[in-house]
Amino acid sequence: MTEHDLERVLGEAVHVANEFPAITNDVDDALHEYLRYAVLRLLEGDTTSRLEPAVDVTVGYGMDAAMADSWRSTVSWWHELPVQDDCTRFRVFYPDDIARVPRAVSDVMNVRGAWRVWSGDARDVGAYNSQGRHEVHYCWPIGHPIESQLDARLDRDD
Repeated sequence: MTEHDLERVLGEAVHVANEFPAITNDVDDALHEYLRYAVLRLLEGDTTSRLEPAVDVTVGYGMDAAMADSWRSTVSWWHELPVQDDCTRFRVFYPDDIARVPRAVSDVMNVRGAWRVWSGDARDVGAYNSQGRHEVHYCWPIGHPIESQLDARLDRDD
């Protein structure tokens, strides 16, 4: 983890909090949601920062238990790891012609304290474009210390 990567993630989360406050409607943990959405924006390249998008990735995320409930009966690999309570699961899709998880993906996930739980060929589940793509999953717990760092940064911006 580099300080620069941490600054990018926190900076984008502050931007999300200031520009997209409605994403926290009906959620229990606003800081967690700001960081989840910031990761999506950073990896998909929809950001005001100078970060390049991570090689044509598509990101999906949700609470791990809810995602497991939706897909466990139709996707065999979901049984490879028990459901992680109070965690967000990120599903990141990237092109088949890339042999490894793109570094930008692993850098952003690592700086936030997310851990890799699964990778393989993408399956056609959900609303994601997964044809001819690989998929990697990361879990990230609610209440991770980076949320406190974001909270302190948001307090300074008030």
